[in-house]
Amino acid sequence: MARWLPAMPLRYALVVFGGGLLLEAAQGADGVVGYIAHDWWALVVFAATVGGLACLLLAASGPTPQPLHMGVGKGAVFDAAGVAAPSAWQRRVRHLLARPPSNRSSPRGGGTAERRRRLGRVGARGLGLLATALAVALAFGSVAATDGCIYLMQGIPLSRAYINDVISFTYTNAKAALAGHNPYTNDSAFGATLQRFPVGGATPMRRGLFGHGFAYPLKPKQARIERLYVRWVTGPAARSGAPDPTGSAFDPRTLHSYPALSFLLYVPLIWLGVQNVLVLHVVVFAALFAWLVWIAPPKRRRWAALAAASAMIIPYRSLNFDSEIICLAFLLLAWHYRRNRWVSVIALGLGCAFKQYCWLFAPFILLDAWLTYGWREAWRRAGLTLAVFLAPNLPYLIASPGAWLTSMALPVSDPLFPMGMGLITLSLGGWLPFLPTLAYSALALVTLAGALWAYARWRPQLGEAALLLALLPLFFAWRSPANYFAIAPWLALYAAHQWYLREPNPASVL
Repeated sequence: MARWLPAMPLRYALVVFGGGLLLEAAQGADGVVGYIAHDWWALVVFAATVGGLACLLLAASGPTPQPLHMGVGKGAVFDAAGVAAPSAWQRRVRHLLARPPSNRSSPRGGGTAERRRRLGRVGARGLGLLATALAVALAFGSVAATDGCIYLMQGIPLSRAYINDVISFTYTNAKAALAGHNPYTNDSAFGATLQRFPVGGATPMRRGLFGHGFAYPLKPKQARIERLYVRWVTGPAARSGAPDPTGSAFDPRTLHSYPALSFLLYVPLIWLGVQNVLVLHVVVFAALFAWLVWIAPPKRRRWAALAAASAMIIPYRSLNFDSEIICLAFLLLAWHYRRNRWVSVIALGLGCAFKQYCWLFAPFILLDAWLTYGWREAWRRAGLTLAVFLAPNLPYLIASPGAWLTSMALPVSDPLFPMGMGLITLSLGGWLPFLPTLAYSALALVTLAGALWAYARWRPQLGEAALLLALLPLFFAWRSPANYFAIAPWLALYAAHQWYLREPNPASVL
């Protein structure tokens, strides 16, 4: 392998391994739905998720060779060149790395420390070779997944192109807004949307014909109950006041469970005559790919391209099934340009106005502003972010405050089935008992608080890993589907770029 493949730099290799493990966890989590007691596959999914996140955090963090930017925090000391003095932990690491070889040398040459360094270089090269081979294989999968999305855009009718309710509901809401209707009071379009986009389906509730258990309904049962519901809601029975035969197995309000920008962003596209909203996802995906390669160190751009292409979970789980790729664009803009107040707050505010998913990242970006510029600037940015968030939402908040507020809370207030690849997978696999949904919310909040404290406490060591820390609360949530973690490899790749750009010795493999 060494003869035919070059060794990938270690941090990019960790991105490849982390993305591959998350992809494996995502695929396995689809089969852990709560019907098998002591399902060993749940343990595999859980271990792959933990391993994948650990690899990505390692790739993104580490002692920063140079300060993130001026003003590392309260009490930071700078030299005449504006370079921050290393922390005690960093000084200890540098001392260990610079320690001369031990006097106890073997007859074969080289002290103990020298042998360790030599073995470390060999091990790093072996990992780099393995990562290169794995990245090439995953890159082919990414090309196939992206090609499948392009096929859904061009090769089949729109009614079959939307394979997830997030996409079909977004299209319906964008069409309603373009026609001058309020999507947050448009519950009557729920049944018609299910009828028009049968492949997309709808999110089942833990009530009615689905029961009140924890096992996620199998697809045949879900499709059968959905057809029964569509016949009722679109037929004369619903207009005559007949009760729902499914026992409210679906919630029409899930048609509009996201902030207003989640559909307003697609209105110009539809107005221009482009009916398939997946076009925007592919364009943003391609632009982000090119940008991530462009901001990489010039000598490492081939590795950046290969590592970015190896993140197969992004095109496979975000382009077709959900819209986290749009969130990723807003978040990276807000973080990369955080020295520029207006660019950062506008990008963060628009991200929060697009999906509640971005709300988890806002505290870390604002905390970074606090540690860098002080609490006044952080509060100023928080207020501006809120103003940007309200800009697209305020008309609907004024027109229908109850419907808008209820819609924002639906992801946590609706009786949804547990699912995902985090802690909940152990309960679905029969290895842990199910806790009340409130307990999972408490775990997520405690984890969020702990992650914020850790970033504030060890900011020089964590560096650009702040955005990855925002994903940790989702690991303990009641629902932790694969699309929540799909953007993690590119977050880690961005952080690896920043580390290599500040690297004092660019020729180093590490």
